[in-house]
Amino acid sequence: MLHVYKHLAHTAGTADAAELARELVTWHDAMVRHTRATSAPGTTARACADLEDCPHIEARDLWRRAQQVFGAESESLTFLAASAAPIEAAG
Repeated sequence: MLHVYKHLAHTAGTADAAELARELVTWHDAMVRHTRATSAPGTTARACADLEDCPHIEARDLWRRAQQVFGAESESLTFLAASAAPIEAAG
């Protein structure tokens, strides 16, 4: 999956796109770790919307930037888009 970010950066061909792709690769790794940690069997799901270090928070800015930098091609970044969606707090 990570090659998608690099492919989009290469297609865009700008320094901003290359930097964003590097950030997306780092974010993606953190988001996968976060998802695994919060959904592993035997763990209690926790609301993370208010946690400063939650990758969902960073996803919002990265998604906005991806749309600006990659344009319509950003629609292929479904994991990023889903991760950037508002998180419902646990009730």
